[in-house]
Amino acid sequence: MVRRRTFRDAVVLITGASSGIGRATALAFAAEGARLVLAARSREALAEVEHDCRARGGQVLIVPTDIADPAAVERLARQAVQRFGQIDVWVEAAAVGIAGPLGSESVDEIRRLIDTNIFGTTLCARTALATFRAQGDGTLVLLGSLLSLFPNPLVPLYSMSKFAIRGLALNLQQEVARHPRIRVCLVLPGPVDTPFFQRAANHSGRQLRAIPPAYAPERLAAVILAGARRPRRQMTTGLLSHLALLAHRVAPHATETLVARWSATFLTRPVTDPPGVGSLFDPPPTGAVHGGYRLIRLRRRLGEWLGVAQARRG
Repeated sequence: MVRRRTFRDAVVLITGASSGIGRATALAFAAEGARLVLAARSREALAEVEHDCRARGGQVLIVPTDIADPAAVERLARQAVQRFGQIDVWVEAAAVGIAGPLGSESVDEIRRLIDTNIFGTTLCARTALATFRAQGDGTLVLLGSLLSLFPNPLVPLYSMSKFAIRGLALNLQQEVARHPRIRVCLVLPGPVDTPFFQRAANHSGRQLRAIPPAYAPERLAAVILAGARRPRRQMTTGLLSHLALLAHRVAPHATETLVARWSATFLTRPVTDPPGVGSLFDPPPTGAVHGGYRLIRLRRRLGEWLGVAQARRG
């Protein structure tokens, strides 16, 4: 099994690096001295992350990329190898979301979500594994969701796409089982405090929010680093997330029903919000790690400190 004590000078490619978990992960790898290749749709937002990563000591190449474009994904990998010679870790964190009952969205919105979350992830996984086979080693980290196990009727299309990513990861893990230096790791976040909810297409009629208790993105970044250090089949973080996975093994139907009701109820605030497509089609020019859904200041600081400490401790 591939194991790393440090990521100094390792080449780490991260998609969805301009915001949320992807951005937190880029900062965590930068603090380890990794050489970073950062991809997202917005060049302006990537430039912000580049500046922050360089301040932490990382070497950075930014490559504006829409992962739904096959040529763009091939170009991303090619530029990474041309600049740094190889790719040691590929973190697939790009995703878009749609909230609302099935039928409230347009056909174009459905296509865009599938193109990004399913087709784009597949393109990245295919390109990453081809690169790893050519160089003889590498680790692919796919960012899924607990919604790949638990339904949420308010985000049926997003949940569907995460089921697909989990299915892809499980199959790829079997595919690379005979390659001791190539690994595929699946990370299943629970609710996380990121700007994702502000940027999702929203047809629910209410304001979206992270389902409480949302975790700090830094804690997910620490899990991703742990998965890249010592790849495992499936990983998550947080007591409630681990309890949900355990309960699902014991009583899957009851757990799915309970989680579906909880998540659908608390995914929104009782504030009227007009329909909108968010950043589904056009990326915002700026990004951020946090979404501002953890309202208690001490809890915010503690979660962020814990994530950074876990990443360094690895």
